[in-house]
Amino acid sequence: MINAIRHLAMACDPLPLVELSPDPNDDWLLAVAQVARAEYLVTCDKSDLLALRHFGVARILTAREFLDKLI
Repeated sequence: MINAIRHLAMACDPLPLVELSPDPNDDWLLAVAQVARAEYLVTCDKSDLLALRHFGVARILTAREFLDKLI
C-alpha cells in the first residue's frame, strides 16, 4: 500500500506563500491545492475553508457535496 501511495504522490515542496484563509493555519492546504492543481479540496472546516468556496481552480466542498458529485 505504501508503494502504491508513493506512485500516486506528488511532491509539493517548496510551497508558495498563500495568505487567504480566515485561519492562517489553513493556508498551507491552499498552497498544496495550488501546486497540485487540485480540482477539489474536501474539508469539514465550515468557518474557514468552506467559506471561501473556491481557490484558484479548486472548488472547496464538504465530504457530502463531494460524494454527491461522484454519484
